[in-house]
Amino acid sequence: MNLRPLLFIPPVVLGLLGFNWMTTRPEPEVAPLPETAVVVRVQNVAPRKITSTAVGYGRVEAAKSWSAISEVEGRVVVEPAGLDVGSIVEEGQSLFAVDRTDYELSRRKSEANIESATAQLAELDRQEINSKALLEYDTRILEVAQAEYDRVQSLLDRGTGTRAAVDTAQKTLLAQETSVASLNNTIALYPAQRASAAATLAVRRAEFQEVERLLEKTQVSAPFRGRVASISAELGQFVRTGDSLITLEGTDAAEVVAEIQPAAFASLVFDGFDVAFLSGQAIETSQFTDITKQFGVTAKVQLNGADYSASWPAEIVRLRGTMDSETGAMGIVVRVADPLKIAMDQQRPPLHVGTFVSVVLSAEPRHEVIAIPRHAVHLSDSGQTFVYLADAQDRLVMKDVKTGQVVDGDVLVTEGLTGDERLVLGTPRPPVPGLKLTPVDVSAPQQGN
Repeated sequence: MNLRPLLFIPPVVLGLLGFNWMTTRPEPEVAPLPETAVVVRVQNVAPRKITSTAVGYGRVEAAKSWSAISEVEGRVVVEPAGLDVGSIVEEGQSLFAVDRTDYELSRRKSEANIESATAQLAELDRQEINSKALLEYDTRILEVAQAEYDRVQSLLDRGTGTRAAVDTAQKTLLAQETSVASLNNTIALYPAQRASAAATLAVRRAEFQEVERLLEKTQVSAPFRGRVASISAELGQFVRTGDSLITLEGTDAAEVVAEIQPAAFASLVFDGFDVAFLSGQAIETSQFTDITKQFGVTAKVQLNGADYSASWPAEIVRLRGTMDSETGAMGIVVRVADPLKIAMDQQRPPLHVGTFVSVVLSAEPRHEVIAIPRHAVHLSDSGQTFVYLADAQDRLVMKDVKTGQVVDGDVLVTEGLTGDERLVLGTPRPPVPGLKLTPVDVSAPQQGN
């Protein structure tokens, strides 16, 4: 009997038995893998007090400067001993004196001219008085001559007189009338002559006053207390009108033009105030100072050295009015009173002109605001701002927020946070909501900036 065709049956049976054993045996117990937690830095969000600041830089300049320009010419004959660049001079202190000899001579000439004009005017007065007195005499003589002429003419009319007598009387009468008319004309000219003499006297007096002013200008004195910035004249030097003599810089106040970016200054103002110079509108200095006063913006000038730091309270006085063409910064001018005063209790040195300093502008602190680091704010593909939070189960949560102004390194949050959250700093990988977190609290004590 041939059994070879049945040889395939045993392998098939074994295969079926193996398959059945593999599919019906109990599954082995496998321990589940533990969930991996991502380590993130978190910061507690809480309302706090925040102060906005803006920092600019500039060099110290004198609030007022004065240059003495010679208004006369002559040789410098007086110069105070020890006067040099850097010296402090007091108000009214004599600085230079120019030789007065030529101007003294001019004054004597002017005095003589005044005396001459005064004498001429007095002479005219006397001549007028004399002419009026002489007119009275000539008028009386004219009356007598008229009477004589009338008498001889009456005799001639009655036939008892002669024509020669009448002609002689008429000649005398005409001569006297001419004399009286001449005196009247002379007297009539006296007002004009007196006016001319008075004008001449006024000119002479004006010349005298001009010489007096020139004499005053030969003496150069300090108009205020200041430091000598430069000296251009020396003792014995001949100076001409228009030559520079000395330059003073006031010591009562110093100014700094702080270069500050407009965006940095805008951060000093809360509530989205539309500052005029940021919106393209014209703004005057008075309006600018009013804005700073309205929002309580204060200023201080700060000097940082290798082993010390000094500051001076400053007053915001004006806006320069132009933008730097390269940096786009605006110039805000602040003023420091008594910059050279040494404050030993504060270890503060004098603030000299030319010193490079920083100007710190600070707004009034605002309380109970929520501010978070700028790098903790993210932007979705749709343009929505959001932050990552760690919930009570230490899992990742995405929270939409609405932000306000940027203050230094922080940004104000106006909506979305209440102040009791844990903010995730940075971006966790992968940024999947519900991701298990291992928070590392890096919160610092909340203080005003």
